[in-house]
Amino acid sequence: MSKFIIKQAFAEAIDLQQRNQFDEAKQIYKKILSINDNEANAHHLISLIYLVEKDHTLARKHIEKAIEIAPNTAIFQSNYGGFLYSIGEIQKAIKALKSSLKLDKKLFQSHYSLGVIYSDIKEYEKAIEAYSSALNLNNESAEAHNNIANLYNTMSDNENARLHYKKTIDLSPTEVYPRFNMSNFLIKIGNFKEAITILDELVQNNTATKEVFNNLGIAYKGLEDNENAKKMFEEALKIDNKFDLARKNIENL
Repeated sequence: MSKFIIKQAFAEAIDLQQRNQFDEAKQIYKKILSINDNEANAHHLISLIYLVEKDHTLARKHIEKAIEIAPNTAIFQSNYGGFLYSIGEIQKAIKALKSSLKLDKKLFQSHYSLGVIYSDIKEYEKAIEAYSSALNLNNESAEAHNNIANLYNTMSDNENARLHYKKTIDLSPTEVYPRFNMSNFLIKIGNFKEAITILDELVQNNTATKEVFNNLGIAYKGLEDNENAKKMFEEALKIDNKFDLARKNIENL
């Protein structure tokens, strides 16, 4: 297989992989590797498919082979860190991600992944540092703003929590999760009117979930408006009549 044909094969396999046609993509990667087992990126890309398929044995085999062939490729180390985290090998994951950043300090996904891991193990200051580094590289990442806002909320840094929740909404104005998360924050600090304003946008756009209506009910209850609180809890139950949290909230009015 000539270099030109291999390049074509990679392009086809990557396209299939992006469209979640994993079996077809794997067949092409396996064909490439049968001709040249030192094609590091083929090992790397097929490992990502095995990770999605939760075949951790083959995912590990191929990503480690890719690193063996090309140890100075940052994205391989980064995705290895993501794999290790997915199987619970936390410290090894952190080491791999840090290795990737030694190779490429501007690799957004490694900073972001470190933020996720440090949050998970409750090392919040390190998580904030990691997400801040990620945002320095891409300040348009709604997910990073949301995650760092959640951290600031956990740490009762209300000013920074508000700042990043607001940025998340600005970046994803029609999505549910930014407004829902900010409403949790606002309810926590007793700013019930603003929570209602934030969530009403979702009601007006017909995208409100049962959780959104439940939070609206909690906010109205915080304002001692039990009539509207009950209406919101009932709206939540219309979406899911087995939503026990809303039912209990009605009982507690």
